[in-house]
Amino acid sequence: MGRRRIWLVYAVIVVLGGGSLFAIINDAEYWPFSPYGMYSDMRRERSLTWLRLFGVTKAEEPQEIPLLAPEYIQPFDQARLPKALSQMSRNPDKQREALRDCLRRYESLRQAGRHHGPPLQGVRLYRLEWQLDPLARNVDRPERRALILEVMQPEKREQ
Repeated sequence: MGRRRIWLVYAVIVVLGGGSLFAIINDAEYWPFSPYGMYSDMRRERSLTWLRLFGVTKAEEPQEIPLLAPEYIQPFDQARLPKALSQMSRNPDKQREALRDCLRRYESLRQAGRHHGPPLQGVRLYRLEWQLDPLARNVDRPERRALILEVMQPEKREQ
């Protein structure tokens, strides 16, 4: 191998290694470099806090339903939507607009026959907290539930 090739290989190694090291030190994702944070921390607390979106049904007595089914929140999913909504918490107007968009998407998907969920009049974003149970017996019953934001459709007035 010639010298130029050897130096090229060294340069590629330095760029890849340096980029990865930079991403790890800054704990940020700079494509294609990643800090690989998924398993990089160890949880010591015995609880889990998670954001969850609930729909408020259009009914005489409205009920809340968790919007967990993927077809309710397409193209989002339960892994990415809560994280995105959490990141928007610094900007409540942006978070409110995101909830409006989720409500519009739910209703347009329902009207297109892509799911059979009930009609909604609004959505609510909650922060839920569970004490961890090794057998997950409390998966449907969080210990704490705090309302973060609510978005309701405007009332349509009959003329």
